[in-house]
Amino acid sequence: MTINAALGTVSYDDERARANGHGPMILSGKAAAAQGVLPVGLLLSRNGSNELIPYEAVEDEAVGTGDGTNKAFADTLSKAPIEPGTVSVTGSSETLTDDGLGRMSSAAGGEGTINYATGALSVTFHAAPANEAAVTADYTRAIEGVLDETVDTAKTASATYIPHGTVRRDALKVGAVAKAAPSSTELKRLSRKGIWAM
Repeated sequence: MTINAALGTVSYDDERARANGHGPMILSGKAAAAQGVLPVGLLLSRNGSNELIPYEAVEDEAVGTGDGTNKAFADTLSKAPIEPGTVSVTGSSETLTDDGLGRMSSAAGGEGTINYATGALSVTFHAAPANEAAVTADYTRAIEGVLDETVDTAKTASATYIPHGTVRRDALKVGAVAKAAPSSTELKRLSRKGIWAM
């Protein structure tokens, strides 16, 4: 038997985020409603309902208020799942950070835990935060992947995204509204998940 075949190349235009190299894995998922138009290359996370949403960094989320005596604080961070290694909790002059394995600690001796999947947080400062001092948390949502094509969430609830493989670096965006290029830290987080920007 003789087989005649023509070999060719595949090229991608500006309407796709995928890049040549290690072939991207393409999945389809449910996008949260009423998000407007999500652009190609947008870094994605999931909300508590397991729907795709824009990845974001959260700053100064309230955890509690110091009274000068209490050292222990517990709360559930509102935007889980959370990216390991991104959590910090500050009260007065002490900051606890996570080690990527769910343990929180500070140079002063404070300690605690964070559940990345649920956002459950428990910390004990070495020194009690001052009276009326805000106890706040900074963290980022867990990265789920990269949006492969523009999605108008007013017209569809389905989105194709890349959870693994190569993507076009020039197509990557952080923030659905105020779009920005990902930082070097965010690019490292992508590569740790097996998403390589080319």
